[in-house]
Formats: sequence, structure tokens, C-alpha cells
Amino acid sequence: MEEMDSCTILRLPGIGKPTGPCKAADMTLKPLGDAAWLVEFPDLTGEAALARVTGLAVALRENKIGGVTDIVPSFASVAVHFDTVDGLAVREWIRTTEFTDKLSTGEEKLIPVRYGGEDGRDLAGVAAALGLSSDEVVSLHSGADYTVAAVGFSPGFPYLSGLPGRLRLPRLATPRQSVPAGSVAIAAGQAGIYPSISPGGWHLLGRTDVTLFDVHSPRPSFFLPGDRVRFCPVDRITPVKESTPTTGQRRMGTVEVIHPGGLTTVQNPGRPGHESSGVSPGGAVDRESLRMANLLVGNDESAACLECCVSGPILKFHEATAVALVSGNGRPRRVAAGETVDFSKPAGGVRSYLAIAGGICVPEILGSPATDVRAGFGGMMGRPLRAGDLLEIGTPGRIPRCGDWHVGRAADRKVIELGFLTGVQEDWFSAEARQRFRSEIYRLTPRSDRMGARLSGAGLELCEPREMISQPVACGSVQVPPDGQPIVLLAERQTIGGYPQIGHVISVDLPKLARAWPGTEVRFREVTWEEARQARELAEQDFKWLRTGIDLLA
Repeated sequence: MEEMDSCTILRLPGIGKPTGPCKAADMTLKPLGDAAWLVEFPDLTGEAALARVTGLAVALRENKIGGVTDIVPSFASVAVHFDTVDGLAVREWIRTTEFTDKLSTGEEKLIPVRYGGEDGRDLAGVAAALGLSSDEVVSLHSGADYTVAAVGFSPGFPYLSGLPGRLRLPRLATPRQSVPAGSVAIAAGQAGIYPSISPGGWHLLGRTDVTLFDVHSPRPSFFLPGDRVRFCPVDRITPVKESTPTTGQRRMGTVEVIHPGGLTTVQNPGRPGHESSGVSPGGAVDRESLRMANLLVGNDESAACLECCVSGPILKFHEATAVALVSGNGRPRRVAAGETVDFSKPAGGVRSYLAIAGGICVPEILGSPATDVRAGFGGMMGRPLRAGDLLEIGTPGRIPRCGDWHVGRAADRKVIELGFLTGVQEDWFSAEARQRFRSEIYRLTPRSDRMGARLSGAGLELCEPREMISQPVACGSVQVPPDGQPIVLLAERQTIGGYPQIGHVISVDLPKLARAWPGTEVRFREVTWEEARQARELAEQDFKWLRTGIDLLA
């Protein structure tokens, strides 16, 4: 086939017709943790389910109530994430929203793919597993017509329906830590393309050079639900080029990075509202410590701070200011102009938060200064700090009096207890696995990162082998890949996932996990939805008292 240099875009007419108002009786609602609801339509499959999901998502967006942070559709389900609003009110709003089935008008996009070799490391293995030749796999994959059912997992990742049945394979038993950007992959009856370097458990057939996500574009995601996709084999693609960071001039008021520490990034509470484009909410893994650090130096609780992993940075301050380093506990201190301060000693937990009076000033991307490490945007040009970086600081507010006092929580215990709600696929697991999840002790592994806490311990097996259609996930979702070892999703999680969820860690317990060092023992304890709601309210009440006490010291 003739080689292509770009993809072709054609406008297609809309498909699907309204079927009249849909009823709440047609749907089921399940808690996706204590800050989201998952809506499913169990009696529908394929395009009928997708039309129902699309119709509900459109209606909810058009009539969104306060406190709802995101509405995330997938193949056959919709997640509704909320923050400060009462979850029962959100559930009632979902149930009483009228909508009609709808399938989006889409574009046809032709994607060039170089199959096999370095770009498709799994092609030969896929062919062998399916009893086909590599050429037959390529022919089947490139000869099919696909529809974008959802955009998720990572920014711009398209979940494609339409994979030929002969190419159906389960996901990898253990997800890879790193999949190259542009990788074209298949798993569990779905096809997809990885827009950026990320973990992944799909089989890699090839790679494309099409840019799938551009944060500076008016429409950041190249794909939208409803788009039609075809793949075209080519012999050559353009190598992916890494962006070169700019340097800039030092000005008064900057903070100079002498040594960056282990993994130091600019973070705030994150960027909710973009999950339907695959953009993770991200932000601080331990939001409790970030909020506390900001309060200690007179900042707004959502101001940008430095998240330090293992060891913090060494910084030179060109103006006098106040700082606070917090990992569950901390205190403010004054810093003189010209002073160099070493924050490299661990503050207690594996993650700590360094707030500087006035907050760190970096450009906001999609409404937030937070660094998305996997997607490569936000913060300091989408990456961790480097020696020589210069941080601009905002105008300080009323800085609390520094002295011989500190604030914080009681030290985390040797064995961390994590409250959890029943997972949306808990009944997929054997009775023995469900019991082990509630009784056994797991250990946090060094492979944990901002995306998820990987645990090791007693394996959690399904009642029988089965594959699931990818669906929305939330912070705290406990996914179990085929190797049986649970993963608790954290701040920089994917937006949609394809591994069954046995439980959902409640919001107030996630900071304990965020601070835990590798090797820490973890135990799960089941709680009710009402207990989780009450725990959130008590945690917010504690912050109200903290704000009041700190205000008295300002």
C-alpha cells in the first residue's frame, strides 16, 4: 500500500435516532468509591448501550448541578464524580434526569501504522497465540472499521470498538511499566492507541506518528466519541521528538533549584473536569498535606506547592519569605534573602509538600498548574524539577507567626488500615478471594508511583476467567490484574480502566497510603457508604478548626 504522510479526515453523518425519554428503571447506580457514582445499563450491549450512555452523559452535562466535577462516559457506563456536594443529592439528580439515546456525529480518520519490529513487539506473539501469521494479523487489524466508543485511560487514548473476533486476546497478566507513545494495541475485543509513554496491559502490534493529544489546541484530543477509524500499514513513520525545555532569566523574587531531589514536581489539588478527554485529575497524591502546608504559610489551600518524593530539593531563595514542609505534620519557618535551604532529608512520609508564601507561579494548563508527569504538561514544562530551574513566587498573604509550634495528624501506624467500599466487580471474585482481601496483610511495593500503589500479598482470583469492557475508575479504586496483585489507584490515575475492581478505598484514608514507604503493611477494612460520608465530613471539620487556629496566629 502507498505510504502516507498524514491522516485523512472526512465528515460523516450522525447515526442513531432518539428513542424517546429513558427511565431510571433502565439503569443501575453503584458507588464508585465515596465520591462518584457509576451508572450502567445491564440490559444493553454494543451500539445500543453506547447510544444510551451518550444520551445520558449529554443530558447530565447540560443540566449539571453544583459540586459535580466530571461526567465520564465509556462503552456501557457513565461515571459521575462529585466533590463537596452530598452524594445522595447527586444520585437523585441522576435518577430524575430525562434523556434520549444519542450517538455522536463523527469524523473518519485514517491512521498510518508501522507494524511489527521495534514498534510492534507483540505482533509475532499475538500471531502465534491466535494460530495466524503476522501478515494475517496485520490484514485483519487494518481491514476493520472502528468506532471511538470513549476517550480515556490517558489524555487522548481512544477506546475503539470493531476489532475482528479472530483478534480477541485477554490483557497481559501484569501490565507493563512503560509503553511507547503512539503504540497501536489490542486487548479484550478492543483496539486502542497510546498517546504518550505510559503503563499498559495491551498487546502492541505497531506504532503511529499521529499526535493524539495537544494540550495547546482548542480541541486537545484528536479523537472524539463517535469518530470512525481505519488503520493503514506504512513502511516509515516520523520519529517522536522530545521537546527542549527553555531556560529563562533570573528575576528578583525567584527561587533557584540547586538540587531537585528525588522526584519533585509542582502540584495543586489537580484539574478535574477533563476526564472525558482522558485527562487525569492528577494533582497532589496527598491532598491533606498539601492543604496543610499552604495554610501554614498563609496561602489559599489550593495554591501550587512542590510535591517531594523520598527526598526534597535544595533551594536558594533570592527574597526573604516563609516556607513549610509537611508530610502529615509540619511547621512554618522564615527564610532570609540569599539563604540556601536543604530540604533533602525525608520529612516522615515518602511524599512531602513544600509550600512557599505566595505560592508557585507557573502557567495554568486546562485550568491548573499541576504537573501531569505521564502526559508531560503542566508545572515546569511537564516534568520534575531540574538543577538550575527558577521558580517564580506570587505575592504572600498574611503569614502566620513562626515559632515553636506545629500542626499535624497522629503518626501513621506500622500497619495501615484502609477503609473500603465494595467494588463494582466484587462478585466476579471467588468467595475465598473476597475473604482474603478483607483479612490478609499486603505490602506496598517499590513499583508504586503517582498513578497507583502496587501491593503484593495473597492473590485475588476470579470465579472464572473473564474479560471486562473498559469502564470509568476513581481515586481509590482497587484494580486486580490477572496476576491477582491489587493496585490502588492514586492521583495521576487513568480515567478508564479494564481490570475488575474488588473495592474502593475511601477518600479520607488515601493520604495514609500516599505517605507510606515501600514495604509498609496494609490491611483493608470494609465500611458502609454512610460511614465513608461521615468520615469525609469529620475530616473537613478538622480543617475548619485548623484554619481557625492558624488565623489566630497570622
